[in-house]
Amino acid sequence: MSRKIIELPSDFHFSTDYSVLFTDINSANHMGADRVLPIALEAQMRFIKRLGYDDTIVFEGAGLIMVHSEIQYISETHYADQLTVELAVVNMAAKNLDFVYRIYNNSRQQETARLKVNMLFFDYSTQSVTQVPAGFKARMASIV
Repeated sequence: MSRKIIELPSDFHFSTDYSVLFTDINSANHMGADRVLPIALEAQMRFIKRLGYDDTIVFEGAGLIMVHSEIQYISETHYADQLTVELAVVNMAAKNLDFVYRIYNNSRQQETARLKVNMLFFDYSTQSVTQVPAGFKARMASIV
């Protein structure tokens, strides 16, 4: 099987720090593969909050639903390692966008993982995919 390389954008729109918790560690004494996506999603919530939204789940009448994700595991991470999670919004279209993440381990001075996640905007009241909210587009334009 060929290895997928997630291409990184030239600029990231947001970064946040994360300390690896005991609950992130598996029986092999390193961060479990199943913990990488939740750490990226935590960064996503912090990013949406930084954009000025009080509710990070549903804003401007729309929520985000994940339709595809890819994770490239690069190096081991251990308990109490200090990570920086960087996020970029790319490929914004009429109803969807991609979040690209780079997780860097500051404690070990090495990249830990890369992720690419495709999200659709979703109107929970009508149970249907909806347009990217105009306010979200405007907030993104102000930081790009």
